Amino acid sequence: MPLSDNEDVKLVHAYLDGELDVATGLACERKLAANPALRQLAGDVTVLKRMLTEQFPPEPLSAQLRSRIESSIGLHRSRRVPRWTLMAASMLITAALSSALTGLVFRETGSNTASTELVDGHLRSLMAAHPTDVISSDRHTVRPWFNGRTTQAPRVLDLTAQGFELVGGRIDVIEKTPLPTLVYRRRQHVISLTETSSLKHLAGRFKSQAESGFNVISWSKDERSYFAISDLNAGELETFSRLFRETAG
Repeated sequence: MPLSDNEDVKLVHAYLDGELDVATGLACERKLAANPALRQLAGDVTVLKRMLTEQFPPEPLSAQLRSRIESSIGLHRSRRVPRWTLMAASMLITAALSSALTGLVFRETGSNTASTELVDGHLRSLMAAHPTDVISSDRHTVRPWFNGRTTQAPRVLDLTAQGFELVGGRIDVIEKTPLPTLVYRRRQHVISLTETSSLKHLAGRFKSQAESGFNVISWSKDERSYFAISDLNAGELETFSRLFRETAG
C-alpha cells in the first residue's frame, strides 16, 4: 500500500515525536499495522532520529537562557501549584505515552515469526524512554530481577572491561512467551540479547543475518539459544557474541 495520504505521514511523525494523545496514538497504531509503507516510514524515521542524536547531541541550556524562556512562558508565575501535582500529571502523561509505544507492532500481516518479533522488540525498546525495565550495570541486581517474571533467569555477564557495558534488562514476549532480554551498550549503540530454551529451531551453532536494518547473531549452547540484535556493524556484534560465549564458558 503506497503512501498516498500526506496526513498519515504527518500523523506518523507526530506519533514518533510523542505529540499525540492516547486515543489518536492508538488510531495511528492501527494505521501502522494495516499499512506496510507507513511501517517502513516509521522504521526509517526512527533510524534517522537515532543517527541525528548521535551526530548532534543536544547542548544544555545556559542558566540565563533557561530563565528567559521560563519567564516568557510564565513558569515563574505558577509557584502556587503544588509540586506533587505537577509530578503526578507528568507521571500520568509518561505512562500513557509509554503504553501507546508498547502497543506498536512493525510486521507484515501473516509473517508473525519469532525472528520478526525479536527485532520488533528491539525496535520498540529504542523508541521508548528507556530500553530496559530494570536499569543497572550490576549483574547481581539484573539477574534476580527476572525471578518470577520469566521461566528461567538469564546468564548475566559483565563485559564492561571489553567495551560492552551492561545497562539492564527487560521482558520481551516472543511467540506468547515472556523471555529475558539483557541490554548492553557499545558507545551509543544498544545491543539486545535474548536468551531462551524454546527457540532452538531459529538458532544454529552460529548464525549471522541482517533484518529490517539491524544485524542479528544467534547461537545455541547448553540447551539454551541466544539472539543478539543491534545496529552495530556486523563485525563488532560478532565480537560481542564471541566474548559472551567465551566468558560464559
